[in-house]
Amino acid sequence: MNAKKKNKGGLSDGIIGEVIRASSTEFETQCYELYQFPPLGSLVISDDENPVFGIVSHSVTESLDPSRTPRPRGPGLENVKAIYEESPQLNNLLTSRFTAITVGYLKDQSIVMRLSPVPPRILSLTRICTDSELNEFSSDFDFVSRLLNSSFASSDDVLASFLNIASSLRTDPDQYLIDIGKEIASLLPGQMRRVNLILRNASI
Repeated sequence: MNAKKKNKGGLSDGIIGEVIRASSTEFETQCYELYQFPPLGSLVISDDENPVFGIVSHSVTESLDPSRTPRPRGPGLENVKAIYEESPQLNNLLTSRFTAITVGYLKDQSIVMRLSPVPPRILSLTRICTDSELNEFSSDFDFVSRLLNSSFASSDDVLASFLNIASSLRTDPDQYLIDIGKEIASLLPGQMRRVNLILRNASI
């Protein structure tokens, strides 16, 4: 794996938050900035002593205080941007978080596509993987079965979103989708309609 770049603040480029909940199969990150979660299907990594890879499967923005539901503030304002400008305190009352399905970990600078022996530590920094890391990770198709077998209800959509991102970095995106489509088909025998839907969504 390539070394991470550092920004002026001393943090690795791409760091967007910290792990606030972790298990053997997934980890949740609270974003530093409101609404600044990565797109569905993005590859992220908990950047600590035991780096764990995850694919973003779910995002949410809600009140920091579960007992207080945000109230409409829009009468007389033309759009949502105006609402936030009129009520800047909202940035301190709301929080954005995302969950990532664990799909591998780093061991001796090599990617291991299995569940990590231990989940990320709480408050581990989470960053978006670089293009080179994503290319390396997505070159091995072992992650596909992990997503297809995930208990998450929209796992097919998550897989399609990941493939859309990964294929866009290839010199021949269509060939990449053909190759990985064969892997998906082998894991879903007799389910070609499902396979075709995943691949169609991945190419949008």
